[in-house]
Amino acid sequence: MKIKRYLDKDMRNVLRRVREDQGPDAVILSNRRVEDGIEVIAALDYDEALVRHALGDAPDADTQIDSDALATIAETVADDAAPEVAEAIKVVAAELAPLPVPRLEEATDDNASDIALREMQSEMSSMRGLLETQLSGLVWQEGARRFPLRAQLLRNLARLGIAPDVANQIVDRLGPVEDLKNLWRPPLSELAQMLPVVDNDLLNKGGTIALIGPTGVGKTTTIAKIAAHFAMNNWEDDIALVSADSYRIGAKEHLTAFANIIGARVYSASNFDELSETLDQLSNKKLVLIDTEGRSQRDRDLATQLAAYGRAADRVRFYLTLSAATQEAALDETVREFSKVPLEGCIVTKIDEAAQLGCVMSALIRHGLPAAFFTDGQRIPDDLHVSARKKLWLVNQAIDCLESSRARVDESTMAHKYSKQSVANA
Repeated sequence: MKIKRYLDKDMRNVLRRVREDQGPDAVILSNRRVEDGIEVIAALDYDEALVRHALGDAPDADTQIDSDALATIAETVADDAAPEVAEAIKVVAAELAPLPVPRLEEATDDNASDIALREMQSEMSSMRGLLETQLSGLVWQEGARRFPLRAQLLRNLARLGIAPDVANQIVDRLGPVEDLKNLWRPPLSELAQMLPVVDNDLLNKGGTIALIGPTGVGKTTTIAKIAAHFAMNNWEDDIALVSADSYRIGAKEHLTAFANIIGARVYSASNFDELSETLDQLSNKKLVLIDTEGRSQRDRDLATQLAAYGRAADRVRFYLTLSAATQEAALDETVREFSKVPLEGCIVTKIDEAAQLGCVMSALIRHGLPAAFFTDGQRIPDDLHVSARKKLWLVNQAIDCLESSRARVDESTMAHKYSKQSVANA
């Protein structure tokens, strides 16, 4: 195996020298940034079969570097890019594919060969990250150069916390942007229109309602707000609250404290059978609100609990409770898991605690989950809003969050976010 060291001012030049000197079959063994630039150790006549034999099998498909998406972007951008940028994009994209990342099992014998393979895997992973970072930066910069107004629209939406896939949908629906005056109002109006909401008569006609969701999202407080609103135009005997939370200490007492304010009664149900019997007893009530126990979306028992709730789907309307202060990834995961129960919609809580509202708005749009209510404080019943009449209000709240937190996004962040959803795809 022929090993050689290369040193140059940047990665593009190093890779070009490796290809010219050792050809396309060269394998990168290591890379690091040094005082004079980038140092790369490359090898020729790399015996891949020996590595696979040492691993016990050929690497699976998912252990190869997934460069398809980046290669597609590279081809799209490189066609119309400036010559020097296009060349750099093609060089970096071409180098992604030949770099296998072997998956190593726990070593049973910590010998020299195993150590070398682990080090090789680490170096290759580092190389992949470096190459992908450089390519995503080139893609974003070239797209921003070709479509500067579109790029600025995406920056503005990113400051609100809007996810790249949703931001691109918004900008695509706007069409070509040619006026600097349209960089804020039109996309915000489009965002409000895209927000899914459900306009129901719960506060007037009632029904049997269950709030489900993770721990600490405000289910009990929201139930108190809904009950208080309903009590304004109905008798207290028309309302019943059911505590189905046998997990959290003091859950029933917390709900009872709220019920005492409006004169409603609280019932308990520790399992599905008890809940079913309780609902039979409360069939004459106009409004029955069920406070369920909070479960993490990763709880191993969640599926069993949701399956039990699903048996009551013909007599109970389920609403998922989401905190606006939750991260986007956690919101997506929560919606996916709790959607195993037929959902009437969702209730977005803690809007006053969120630093960015774009995350929860993105999740609602992405999953097509309609919001029934928004809540933004602890006041009962004042801080409960019917979402069908408050879409513009929510967008304005997002602007207020932006001004309060002074959120900023730099070009490296945009390049990372849009590496697979290129601005150049306009």
